[in-house]
Amino acid sequence: MVGADRKAWEQEQRKQRIVDMAETVFFQRGYDGATLPTIAKAAGYNKRTLYLYFIDKEDLFLAVVLRGLEGLHGALKQSVEQTGPNSSGLRDLAVAFFDFSMDHPQYMDLIMAYESRYFDYHNRAASTAPDSHRERCQQVSDDMARLMTAAIETGMAGGGVKSDLTAHQLMLILWGQIVGVLKILRIREKNFAAAFGISRRALFDQFVGMVERALAR
Repeated sequence: MVGADRKAWEQEQRKQRIVDMAETVFFQRGYDGATLPTIAKAAGYNKRTLYLYFIDKEDLFLAVVLRGLEGLHGALKQSVEQTGPNSSGLRDLAVAFFDFSMDHPQYMDLIMAYESRYFDYHNRAASTAPDSHRERCQQVSDDMARLMTAAIETGMAGGGVKSDLTAHQLMLILWGQIVGVLKILRIREKNFAAAFGISRRALFDQFVGMVERALAR
């Protein structure tokens, strides 16, 4: 490895270590509780080093969120690719969302914080740097919305999904329903089956079935 390549490699390794440590801190403390000095200490650097790679706390937070968004997007995309040609894939998308949420709850918490603080669903600022963490998060979020909207359009075209709403409008409703149900299931993680006589996954499957039947009428 030549000198310039090695230096670039070392810089990338240092940057990823900072993101790794920031991820741990954000997972433990959330956005509001995390500070740059705490992250720098966890990474073994001073705060000045962080500023060599990240503009501010927001930029570092979005670098962590990007990991979560890419993981969720990958899971959703894989579910669509495994769906048969005659199916909308909505159930598969819902199950992929459930699995990711249960397997990576801390990423989901950060994604929800990102959506409430930074996600721009209309008239996005043109001044956003094209390769910034914020723009990359936005692009992945937009891709997920398009993925879900396309699945709904397929269902509508095949007659399995009926609604007076547009596919884009229905996507928002379904996204909100799934996020809400998953939030309840996560809050009630302990002793769920003993309290309700059903597993969280089985109850989620029942919820998805109810939505499918409602949309098919």
